[in-house]
Amino acid sequence: MKCGFGNWVGVGNSLIRMYEKFGNIWDAYGVFEEMPIRDEDLFNSLVSGFGSNGFYDEVLVLFEQMLDVGLSPSLDSAFYIGNIDSGRRVFFDMPKRYSVLEFVDYSICRNGLLLACGQIGNLDLGKSIHGHLICTGLMSDLRLGTAMVNMYAKCDRVECAQTIFEEELFDKSLVSWNSLIAGYSHNGCDQKATLLYERMISESNLKPDAVTFANVVPAYARLANLRRIQSIHTFIVKKGLDMDGDVVLGTAMVDAYGKCLDIKAAKSLFSGIKKPNTATWNAMIAGNNLNHHADESMLLFLEMLQSKVFPDAITMVMLFQSCGEIGSLKQGTMVHCYCLSKGFSPHLTVGNAIIDMYMRFGCVKSSQLLFNEMSLKNVVTWNTMLLGIVFCQMQSENQYKPDSVTMISFIQASAAILTSCGAEIAHGFIAKLGLDSETLVMNSLIDAYAKTGFIEKARSLFMQMGNLRDQSSWNIMIAGCGMNGQGREACELVSHMEEDGYRPNSTTFTSLLSSCSHSGLIEEGCWYFDMMMRKYKIQPGLEHWTCIIDMYARAGRLEEAYQLIENGLHKNSDGDALWNCDAVWGALLSACRMNMNMELGLLAGEKLLKLAPDNCGYQTLLSNLYASGKRWDEKAKLRREFEDRRLMKKPARCTSGELEMAVKWVWYEIVSTSDVLRMEPIELNYRP
Repeated sequence: MKCGFGNWVGVGNSLIRMYEKFGNIWDAYGVFEEMPIRDEDLFNSLVSGFGSNGFYDEVLVLFEQMLDVGLSPSLDSAFYIGNIDSGRRVFFDMPKRYSVLEFVDYSICRNGLLLACGQIGNLDLGKSIHGHLICTGLMSDLRLGTAMVNMYAKCDRVECAQTIFEEELFDKSLVSWNSLIAGYSHNGCDQKATLLYERMISESNLKPDAVTFANVVPAYARLANLRRIQSIHTFIVKKGLDMDGDVVLGTAMVDAYGKCLDIKAAKSLFSGIKKPNTATWNAMIAGNNLNHHADESMLLFLEMLQSKVFPDAITMVMLFQSCGEIGSLKQGTMVHCYCLSKGFSPHLTVGNAIIDMYMRFGCVKSSQLLFNEMSLKNVVTWNTMLLGIVFCQMQSENQYKPDSVTMISFIQASAAILTSCGAEIAHGFIAKLGLDSETLVMNSLIDAYAKTGFIEKARSLFMQMGNLRDQSSWNIMIAGCGMNGQGREACELVSHMEEDGYRPNSTTFTSLLSSCSHSGLIEEGCWYFDMMMRKYKIQPGLEHWTCIIDMYARAGRLEEAYQLIENGLHKNSDGDALWNCDAVWGALLSACRMNMNMELGLLAGEKLLKLAPDNCGYQTLLSNLYASGKRWDEKAKLRREFEDRRLMKKPARCTSGELEMAVKWVWYEIVSTSDVLRMEPIELNYRP
């Protein structure tokens, strides 16, 4: 400054960047104010500095000043203010202003537009940029391709991210692998995340880093794979990664050990982390709750406050769970008061946790008061109130604690009535009652999760059971994989089942063959069918033959399926039973209609008219087959016979509207007849 260089634009720009690196953003702004001439680089440097330090209002002012004086903002400037439209204009204007090489540099600048699309979830803009890059021939660039994988993964389109990763990234970097692993992990595709990690280890010469481990360890934790987590921990120590200083990696490991029920390892790692943040404390509290050390969670919370680390809404939710676990209404009330004083109560998840906590102690009136005061409610809020009142009333009227038989019935009813929510709510009650050590109860819960499509939760629960698993546990999990289209996973489970000391039985192979059928695994299905008879000496029953025929039919191998029915079974004791089984012929007819095989379809249809003349489902299939073949006379004749006999379809499961009316009726009955609640029935406006 003394030498008179302070007015030079280049010197001013360097000073601004220096102050930014030291966090002295207002000193940088002072330099900016004193500059008589301000160019694009000067503005963009200050915009980046304000944006990276969280001063978004100042960023907006500077951005508008740039536009007023006719300067063009950089890509960074456009999305530091969250102005994605401005970012779009800057991006698509680049080919006009820069050469190809400069354009490549700008398109992958730090925190580029693709990264911004991923952060804010703007999939439409991300797709348009993807198309633009293909047209300009820039998708071959490794960094751009990796940014595209990251964008699709963060926008919850992991299948698109996988396609780009597999088909367009020929020279994959560690960042490329990390992006897809993180995408799988964050989107709940835990099995895919772990398989991709193991593939990276075996196929590439790349060594995983802290980012790799921080993303794959949570996936292993949700799969309850403690051995793999311990192996990764060993690798981290050997590689010399600073787990004590890297709070993200340290938190991931603490959380993983807690979820895998190794609370000693979690505590040991937690004590070594130099500066644990809120997420680290939350992971440790959650680990204590999961391992039935809820009393220690309350002490941890006090230590957290003494360390001047401020809790968040997640902390509050877990503390209410701790209070319910240790059975202390007094501490629960104190945590509630803390939430009120710190402004956590308006959070929906916190409000739901408070209602749940009071319900655990039978404080229905307090729960109802909080429920009425909540301005925002979701399906969890309604379900917590509804089932909480039912449960409290059941206990008060019958004066006994529900046992495993009660809970199994409750799981089945909840899953049937509330579909995807039912299993989760039932799971919560099981934990509250301490019945999570009952094998039959946990088997029912795994079955409920699988049937409602939550196969990853079912698998995680299955892995967490450990020594509680029995023969039925394995059979249920294999069947669950099959009904969710995961035939290969079902096949892998059979080998693990034997390693666990359980020999596959007839039920196991029924589930396995059904899984192969639904997943199109013809060769595998035939191999297991042969192994069932040869190795395990299990004679195939009607259900096994039905699966094999259905498998051939689904794969379009209709002639083989028919030959198996006609010729292949007469030597077997179940041959006649199979020949006269309407389910077998129904599967064949359905496949014939899908594959337009009129000859076999008509044969199967005629057989079904004799075996099950009153089954309107088969009649409908045959009618559709006639229509597909444009045989309108036969279709009309079948339709007349259908109407003459007044065949009716069996009632289906209730629609969403009927389900809502049922919930309203149940709520009305509970509220109007309960001795616990004295209030008028209310009208539900929330659709479950």
